[in-house]
Amino acid sequence: MMINYQGEDYTETEFYGREILEAIQLTNKFPTPKKVLIEMLEEMIHEQLNLIDKEELNHYIHAKKIGSNFDRRGS
Repeated sequence: MMINYQGEDYTETEFYGREILEAIQLTNKFPTPKKVLIEMLEEMIHEQLNLIDKEELNHYIHAKKIGSNFDRRGS
């Protein structure tokens, strides 16, 4: 599935990877523990709840779900 964001097409992996990297950058920690990553994504969702449209909000929520599954895949 391709996602068009700001006029550019991304694969689902590329797009949600960018959302996760944004959260990692905001934590200012590397490597970033999964718990901190999930907390940062949750914070980003709540801070932007009234500022972004529903589709973009759903992208952050989906990125959080992907981040939550990291250790289930052997990461």
